[in-house]
Amino acid sequence: MSAASTKALQDVKAKAIAAEKRVSAHDGSGTQLEAAISAAELYMRALKLAASPDDRRRLDRKTKQLISRAEELKVRHDCKPTVNAEKRARIEVPYPVSQRVLTTREKIILLESSKLNGAIFKQWTAPPSQEEFELKGNDFFTDNFDFTLSEAQLKHFAGWKRPKDAFAHVRVEKNGQLLPNEATMISLGSLDMVQDVAPDCSVIASFCVGASRIERGHKRLYGQIVYPYDHNSDQPCESANGRYVLRLYFNGCWRRVDIDDRLPTSKSSRVLHVVDRSQPGLVWPAIVEKAYLKVRGGYNFPGSNSGTDLAVITGWMPQQVFLHDDDVEPRSLWDEIHPAFNDGQVMCTLGTGKLGRREQQLLGLGAEHDYAVLDMKENDDVREILIKNPWADGDVWKGATRYRPHPGHEEGAPQSPQSGGEVEKMEPGTFWMDFNLVFQYFEHMYLNWNPNLFSHREDRHFTWHLSEVMQAGHLLIDNPQFSVRTRRAGQLWILLNRHFRTGDYSVENHGSNGYISLYLFNKHGETVFSSDNARVRGPFVDSPNTLLRFHAEAKMNYSIVAVSQDLPRGKHNFTISAFSNCPVELDEASDTYGQPVSIMAAWTRSTAGGNAGSSTYLQNPQFTLQVGRESRAVIVLKSLSDTASTELNLGLHVKILILSSDGRRITKLRKRDTVSQSGDYKRGSTVVETILQRGSYTIICSTFEPGQLSKFQLDFYTTLGPAEYMIKPLLPEGSGRLSIKPAPAIFENGTTKVIAPLKVARVTRALFKAWQMKGSSSSLFKMSIEQGQGPYRNCVVTSSTDEAEYANIQSGLRIEDIDLNASLSSSQNGGLWLVLEKPQQASTESKDANVLQVEVLTEESIEVGAWAPLDD
Repeated sequence: MSAASTKALQDVKAKAIAAEKRVSAHDGSGTQLEAAISAAELYMRALKLAASPDDRRRLDRKTKQLISRAEELKVRHDCKPTVNAEKRARIEVPYPVSQRVLTTREKIILLESSKLNGAIFKQWTAPPSQEEFELKGNDFFTDNFDFTLSEAQLKHFAGWKRPKDAFAHVRVEKNGQLLPNEATMISLGSLDMVQDVAPDCSVIASFCVGASRIERGHKRLYGQIVYPYDHNSDQPCESANGRYVLRLYFNGCWRRVDIDDRLPTSKSSRVLHVVDRSQPGLVWPAIVEKAYLKVRGGYNFPGSNSGTDLAVITGWMPQQVFLHDDDVEPRSLWDEIHPAFNDGQVMCTLGTGKLGRREQQLLGLGAEHDYAVLDMKENDDVREILIKNPWADGDVWKGATRYRPHPGHEEGAPQSPQSGGEVEKMEPGTFWMDFNLVFQYFEHMYLNWNPNLFSHREDRHFTWHLSEVMQAGHLLIDNPQFSVRTRRAGQLWILLNRHFRTGDYSVENHGSNGYISLYLFNKHGETVFSSDNARVRGPFVDSPNTLLRFHAEAKMNYSIVAVSQDLPRGKHNFTISAFSNCPVELDEASDTYGQPVSIMAAWTRSTAGGNAGSSTYLQNPQFTLQVGRESRAVIVLKSLSDTASTELNLGLHVKILILSSDGRRITKLRKRDTVSQSGDYKRGSTVVETILQRGSYTIICSTFEPGQLSKFQLDFYTTLGPAEYMIKPLLPEGSGRLSIKPAPAIFENGTTKVIAPLKVARVTRALFKAWQMKGSSSSLFKMSIEQGQGPYRNCVVTSSTDEAEYANIQSGLRIEDIDLNASLSSSQNGGLWLVLEKPQQASTESKDANVLQVEVLTEESIEVGAWAPLDD
């Protein structure tokens, strides 16, 4: 071939390539059609000039590819309404950026989070220079990252190859003919991306919704993601040395991800990476997939959800909607997402839940599988969405009236009632579903919102140590807490992002990564102790992101608390971000109280008295509190595990009661003395927040059931200075005294009164208590000490009060300290008797016997004789 012919061929090929780029550079079908025809004609001219057999084969494929593309564009141009020109030309507003200067600790957190899965992902500073992609000699870039493959992929794996060789093995047929598979970075039209032998359905679904957004006329996002990039054609371009750099958002910031262009190839007809069925040789989707999977640890990544994947790839804010939640109303959700979807401000995917094999076959839906939402339409009262199954050979929903099966599934599939032109234009594996039915067949909707919906953003990066403390759902004092406020009223969105750690979300740990949530409180930005009275409780999600949305009042400080369940032990880094359309301030919650006074105590066999309905309630541990002036106070009670000093004993339900007193032990409960309490018994821990006046108080800590033994910790928080208050445990009742328990007293066969003789040898002070061991809890009794019996008996002391002679035995009976001596119990004075008695009419209440136990707490020994019934 002469030099002149060679130059002519090169000139024509250059013009053809330029025309081919214009096919994708324009969104209007008419302009694209002209460019496709021009490119096809130029490739035909080049084909006539080519002498090399390889060149002729390559140019022939290009010519056929462009002719096919031109025919497709002509159909679209004739049948499909053109996209609104103003929408096409819309310029994307830059994402808001946090302007706050990071602390040294936050910088360290971002640096720590750059190390992931054996690689280092540096923070993004600037786009790479063109020199990084130049080929010097024959030195192609090779990434040394160890990409693991799934077991299914390993069965077909044939090695890592550069795109030219990798795509030579990709075979895709259309209308009975193989489509051109020459490796290229230039997209010639609509994308139809699918997965074959790849477990990352959520990733491919993410790609599909991103591509459909472009098809609807919105600006491409790839220009800020993939490098090298040709901004003239608005397409990723080929790297000469095989290096590609991607800008992905994870672990608190935009980060740089470097990969080479080697792709996993197959020794069978199966494909191990994402493939575009409309253009099988398109390389850049596989490049983006590889970069993302490097972040997640390799190709054996089991998949997460599309909301998380899109958040990493695009930086768009993820929101997970639980479609089976009673609070989610279909019409309200549609009215929110439909206009945003049409404006290109939200991308939407769907996830199924667990389904049995037979159920999957009957429905045509995969279990725990992510689907892409390509379009939304509303006509009158009919609301529908177009859904795509990203599996290359996956089913479509059997209930669809308009659908297009994947290739190979047409035979035996029921015919669509509306199988005209609309179905022909649908991508394979897609189907329309009534929006109301989405709530029946899918479990989750994943929404990714454009950050440029907001003009202001503020980030904070923090560490949460979960190596020791086991969290209880309602106790929040150890949780990360923040204060947020905006200058004007409006929407305020809070995004919590848990940083990826090496090994998390892997095949080995799949399903055991715990849950996170956000709670909102009207607490003026102050520390929150309990989840009670939360204004908003976000759902617990098993993904690394959760979004809390609410309407904020102007200049109102809110408290935000990060909450977890079953999060793996260890150190976790997080980023919390606030989004608003006016300046927003995100700070750590203000600490009103400072460090607490902590007291360690225990419920023992003698002090585990149970709830207030138990006759032994007042045996519970009690504490005296003295307050010098009016102040705010918080009391936290935590039952502790025997295995670790700081773990909660979640097997117990506990409660705090604060009573006005003289600071001594409470021996009788009166409602009028109650100052504050923690409400119902709560699992593992409980909290009281109150305002205390100057004075003395007694605090009672109890478990729900009597006899429940455990250590516990009582924390007292106050706004007072150390010299203005005092709190300490009170000694158990009878401390330092002898405990004497005679045989139980039994009331049966109509008995209403029993007596037992008392023998006192020395002067002593004694306290008498009685409680029921068996019988009706509503029975009435009284306890007395009498001198003598018969008509000359004298009542020395009784448990009766001015309000009532008899008391409900459920609350127990008491005779407070009384001084006794030997002369009182002498036979000359008729002896000393302990008397238990119930009303005469009570003899007919129940046939069941009442069994009462008496305990005497005395300084010196007292002899209690046998019980005997007495008939007055």
